[in-house]
Amino acid sequence: VEADGLTVSARAAVIAIPPAVAGRLEYDPVLPAARDGLTQRMVQGTVVKCHAIYSEPFWRADGLSGQSFSPGSPANLTIDSCTDTGRPGILTVITEGPEARHLCTLTESERRQEVLAAVAERFGPKAMSPVDYVEQNWTVERYSGGGMICHTPPGVLTEFGPALRQPCGRIHWAGTESSPIMYGFIDGAVRSGERAAAEVVAYERQEAG
Repeated sequence: VEADGLTVSARAAVIAIPPAVAGRLEYDPVLPAARDGLTQRMVQGTVVKCHAIYSEPFWRADGLSGQSFSPGSPANLTIDSCTDTGRPGILTVITEGPEARHLCTLTESERRQEVLAAVAERFGPKAMSPVDYVEQNWTVERYSGGGMICHTPPGVLTEFGPALRQPCGRIHWAGTESSPIMYGFIDGAVRSGERAAAEVVAYERQEAG
């Protein structure tokens, strides 16, 4: 494996980045056609995740859970993310798909304004004045390429699905996108790592005879 200023030699490699991002690596020899076709068709989602932080969870005093869902809104989903102490008050906002792509065309301040305005429609004017605001635009993350779950158009899994976990020689595939259980979540990522590690061990034993 070669990268800028780094060369590593090993008997096996485990690649755990999303398939679409893994497809941007250079392979010699090139990947089998099925695996290459899969990486071209497993698209990462467009997701922007924000945390609006308040001195207290004011929505609870209003008898609200903090959880809401509004398709088509700049704030698709809101979740109460407070700790057990309840302070500070944290509302997590997850925006996906077309609305997230729209947010990506705006400046940081414009995104904040649109997201908070959408949250205020549900929880009142207090939502417009957080003490802090943090956002994560997964589309600009080099090694995830988006988030948090990749999807496949119709026919991709039936045509290329077997290549999702099938090793390519000494290359083994991991990552949450390859997990049949809890796909897209950290639990799925851990399961995929355990599977890939077991594959490497089995491969080494086979090679040793």
